Amino acid sequence: MALKVERLEKENGFLTKKIKQLEAKQGNIHIAQASKVSPSAANAAKAQAKEAVGIKKMKKEVNQYIKEIEKCIEWVKEV
Repeated sequence: MALKVERLEKENGFLTKKIKQLEAKQGNIHIAQASKVSPSAANAAKAQAKEAVGIKKMKKEVNQYIKEIEKCIEWVKEV
């Protein structure tokens, strides 16, 4: 059980890092496109991208907590 938890934690860390990289890349593309239009639009795009990343991160964390709680409940039922 402990090995499985450790493996899942490592996999979760790797996937979280990969998601952050992809979100940053996506945000940079959006900001670059907005910069061509106007500087104020670029600033708004930066703020919007930062907020979107924060929301996605929170949703992911909440979903992960829910999964962990469900696993704990199943584990308690088995014991």
